Amino acid sequence: MGIALKIILIDENAGRSAMLRRALQDKGHDVICRMTNSSQLQDSNELTHADVVIINADIPDTEVFANLTDVNKTKPKPIVMFTEESDTDMANSAIKSGVNAYIVDGLEEDRVQPIIDVAMARFREFQALKDELDATRNQLSERKAVEKAKGLLMKHKNVNEDEAYQSLRKMAMDKNRRIVEVAESVINAFELLG
Repeated sequence: MGIALKIILIDENAGRSAMLRRALQDKGHDVICRMTNSSQLQDSNELTHADVVIINADIPDTEVFANLTDVNKTKPKPIVMFTEESDTDMANSAIKSGVNAYIVDGLEEDRVQPIIDVAMARFREFQALKDELDATRNQLSERKAVEKAKGLLMKHKNVNEDEAYQSLRKMAMDKNRRIVEVAESVINAFELLG
């Protein structure tokens, strides 16, 4: 048996959600919250503690996708969606809102665990890519700040690029700060004077 997960279950159909809850509990999971719709999901205290969100919707609407988008902006979680019907627009909306596993007409108890496993793996993969992208953007932003500060020093102190960089580096070492912090200070100083 895998790791016991804390799950939020969203399903307006009480009988269907009871069956799904039982299937999840049989696999050792804990359904910490059951909601009849997604409107309160963002404000739910349980969301902080949940490992997975499972939505069982006959025909998901734009409100469901908007609520999932909000969750993914603030407290990203692996999301599994079971639906009775689908079309291309619905599938695209599910993907854009952060659904990691989108299952049409396929809620069978013995398939739930593998579907959750896939959703969690896809979620981790997506989060790793997002973190890598954020780190790359941050590095690029830092590099731009250093380049801009070097350019300002070259222009106003009449030094070459290497001398400007060495000047930034020395200031960073003297003040025990990162070079990008010094570069931002230099930029701010020149903007105040400019």
